[in-house]
Amino acid sequence: MWRFALLLAGWALTIVGAVLLVTPIPVPFIGIMPLFIGLAILTRHSKLVRRVLQYWRHRWSWLSRRFEDFHHRAPAIVKHMIRRTNPIAHVRLARMRSKHRHR
Repeated sequence: MWRFALLLAGWALTIVGAVLLVTPIPVPFIGIMPLFIGLAILTRHSKLVRRVLQYWRHRWSWLSRRFEDFHHRAPAIVKHMIRRTNPIAHVRLARMRSKHRHR
């Protein structure tokens, strides 16, 4: 029951953060913190979300750079999420696949 409540809270924060990012509110980037905290909760309790975030960070390097830029200003839970979703595993897999293709 507790895990379900945390997943529900994570999804709610992620959706609210995404909506606030595109809403024309006078305060710029007000949706970033709810979005990051929601993603941090989801990556801690959902392997699928963690893997998708790793893939996105591998696929779009600008997203990974933005996460790393925000790392030093983030709360501890968000720092943990950024470290845990490091796309290095996808980079290693892509390198291994490219070696096997060239043989």
